[in-house]
Formats: sequence, C-alpha cells, structure tokens
Amino acid sequence: MTYTTYFLRFPSQSEAELKLLEVGYKHEVENHTYYKIEDQVGDIDIIGEIYNNDGVYDEITFEVINPPTKKDGWHINIICENELPEALQQYIVNPQNPYRVFA
Repeated sequence: MTYTTYFLRFPSQSEAELKLLEVGYKHEVENHTYYKIEDQVGDIDIIGEIYNNDGVYDEITFEVINPPTKKDGWHINIICENELPEALQQYIVNPQNPYRVFA
C-alpha cells in the first residue's frame, strides 16, 4: 500500500474546521470533537499554529527577550492512501522542512 502525506495550511482555524467538516473529516458526538478519515485508510494531525525559531532568550535566566514570530496559517497534516478531497487541495503546501511528519 502506498500512502501520501499532504501538508495543509489554512488561513485560519475556523476555515480549517469548516473544510474538514465539509469533507467529512470532522466529527462531533455529545459535545466531543474528533477528526478521522472514514472513507479510506489514513490519519489527521492537527498542528495548529507554528512558530519560527527566531526567539531570543536570556542565556542565564531563559527569560524571553524577543518572542518567536508566528508563521502564517493554521497547519494540518493528512496521510491517506487515496487522493485528498478536492475541497482541501487548494490548501496543500510543500514545506522544505516540515514542522512535523508521520513516522
């Protein structure tokens, strides 16, 4: 079996959740929300916000001098055996050094 990892970046968390609901990947049961691909083998990794490695810290106290800057978007990784639903394809990005990957 061959699996493909998709790295997605949405403009916001609310848009990501709306799109995941639209394609049937977001589920709500009795006040609990979970994310699952049900129509094929796969998994979803909600990463959320990602920060650059540009923060400056005091070397002795480790206090923040300049906090790290946030990268644009709300990030989600999806791995699956078939093609990603069309409604999610516009959010695919190809990072040079992904923040997190599937093992």
